[in-house]
Amino acid sequence: MNASKSSDMFIIDDTPPVVLKAPNFVLKYNSANGKPFQWEKSILHLEWEFKDDISPIVRHEISLKTHHEGHTPVERLVLGSERHVTVRLDGKNWLNDGDKYYAIVTSCNAAGLCSSEQTSDLLLDSTPPHLGGFKQPLTWTNNNNAHGNKFTNLTLTWYGFHDQESGIENYYVTVSRSYSFSELSNGVIIIKNSNQSESVHTSFVLTESMSPGESIILSIWAQNNVGLNSSVARVTVNVLSEASRNEMGILEVEKHSCDIHFCNKDCTCAVIDRPCAEVNANVTCIAISSTDTQNQTIPTYDVYWGLPHEILNFSASSACLSGHWSRTNEGSTFENIHRFEWSLGVHGHAVGEGVYDLKLENPWTDVGQRLEFIYCLPVNRSLVHGERYVIYVRAWYSKNTYTVFKSSPIRIDQSPPNVRRGRYIREGNCLQDLDFIDWTDKIMACWNGVFDEQQSFIDHFSVSLGTSPHSKNDFSIHNS
Repeated sequence: MNASKSSDMFIIDDTPPVVLKAPNFVLKYNSANGKPFQWEKSILHLEWEFKDDISPIVRHEISLKTHHEGHTPVERLVLGSERHVTVRLDGKNWLNDGDKYYAIVTSCNAAGLCSSEQTSDLLLDSTPPHLGGFKQPLTWTNNNNAHGNKFTNLTLTWYGFHDQESGIENYYVTVSRSYSFSELSNGVIIIKNSNQSESVHTSFVLTESMSPGESIILSIWAQNNVGLNSSVARVTVNVLSEASRNEMGILEVEKHSCDIHFCNKDCTCAVIDRPCAEVNANVTCIAISSTDTQNQTIPTYDVYWGLPHEILNFSASSACLSGHWSRTNEGSTFENIHRFEWSLGVHGHAVGEGVYDLKLENPWTDVGQRLEFIYCLPVNRSLVHGERYVIYVRAWYSKNTYTVFKSSPIRIDQSPPNVRRGRYIREGNCLQDLDFIDWTDKIMACWNGVFDEQQSFIDHFSVSLGTSPHSKNDFSIHNS
């Protein structure tokens, strides 16, 4: 007499998963358009895809590393069969400026065999370039072109701009007889940074000729390789002649007693971002309400979160925000905006509150006639989960007239959706949860009320179907 017992079926799989899509950092919402680097220091997006035709992929492990083997905030993250992940970092674990990061994704199948792939390097830089300024020699020369018309050739020298983390990519220069325009340089002149020396020299031709005794304003700022701009340095220079013919000479920087250019006492001989506070200005600032602008022929603007190529409504960041604005009406009595200033603040509070130290910092940043900004908080501050923030844009129509335009609030959401207790996915016909079915042409699943999102809203669901947990071998993934 005998008895027998058989084991469950098992499958032989002696090959690890193979990579279909190498892991890479997704730079959406956290990098300037077309830049391979990242300024966002609190969020990482990763995506990848592995395949195994024999046994299902059941686990992925992600680790983040630097080339100098320093501490990273993601030592080992274990996931299921997902093909992407968003890693959010709080203020105590932000990525370090100047570090190059790479991620290693390890994919393991049900047989316990694993394979790994590595991303390319990602440079992190959340700080704009250090501000420099003009220095001598600053020279000018008047010449005649082939038609006998006089033109001025300007030779400028500047120094002090540097960016330790990602380097300077471009310099931007404007020349004008007023504070913010660029009529003499015919717009913004872009100078590629082709050398790494302390001083930079360049020459260009103005659209109008200059004469001795004039005062002009030179503006300059730098942009690093991540796309962040420095503050704008402006100086007033006096055109002086070195020859009796008054056809060449130098530009002398005006260091004292320069003119006040706006009613808030902004001038060119003060410390950057500070007004000439001790100078008396007899001009009163006039703020036109943004609601009143609809009844007047003046430019109006809509303000948006995110950069022009990526508009945001919510953000998971704890460190950085960006914004842009665009004109909403055409013809007006004020065709040229003198300049724009932007600021951030908690919705419903004073301008700058919750972002700046209003006792020590000026909450307004002058960007001339640029229409966008990127701002990252210093290490001792952080955006608050669940809080709503607003962009303020101050458009100056004249030296004493401006309007403040506001964006819609953006909510900071730093947590994933929750799975509600007592709720579950129903398979079968959605009226009841079935364990067995007698049809083969379709399958239905319902999850009404299973997931809950408090701060923002659920954007989409990802559904995987298979004959075993984590398996996607038998059915495709559906997004809806």
